[in-house]
Amino acid sequence: MRSIILLSFFLVLTACSTQAPLPTDHYYRLPELRDIDSDQKRLDSISVLNFKAVGLYQERAILYTEDQIELKQYHYHHWTDSPTRLLQERLAERLRLSGISNLVLNTFEGNSALIIKGQVKAFERVQQKGSESVYVKLLLQVDSNTKGAPILHKEYVQTVILPSNNITNTIRAFAEAVDLIFNDFYVDLSEIIKV
Repeated sequence: MRSIILLSFFLVLTACSTQAPLPTDHYYRLPELRDIDSDQKRLDSISVLNFKAVGLYQERAILYTEDQIELKQYHYHHWTDSPTRLLQERLAERLRLSGISNLVLNTFEGNSALIIKGQVKAFERVQQKGSESVYVKLLLQVDSNTKGAPILHKEYVQTVILPSNNITNTIRAFAEAVDLIFNDFYVDLSEIIKV
């Protein structure tokens, strides 16, 4: 009996030691912004606040859905930072590259002419039979430092179809969807602050 127990214990130890290593975590950032048209300076300073989000949209794991109802997280694929920070940084960089303002800040400064706030409503990969896409929905609001009410409050939505099913194309599609939203937002913002 004792030899059977020792043999069982030895087999368990041997099985544990031959397990395959765990998969490696992978971290992704949005590709660098390119080809932003220059604009004339119309403002002294803009503050882009950290975007808000609830639940899973605050976390770094890349999200996906197969039925557009249940959200799931990839176990080994993460953003380098939370989507709220990635989007804030991307919008601030987009505004800096446009040259619309002398200064674009990532914090609120009391003397900024405009304060931009954002909320992540959806930021996920959609996996359906026959097509893969990313779906991004953002609520963007612009407050004027001199006016009480928001001067812009609008929801922006983009879906980008993936050319092939891999994570690199997914990240590029997220960047494309976000950039399309920020371009639409920029057009709306430019209309509001025309000189």
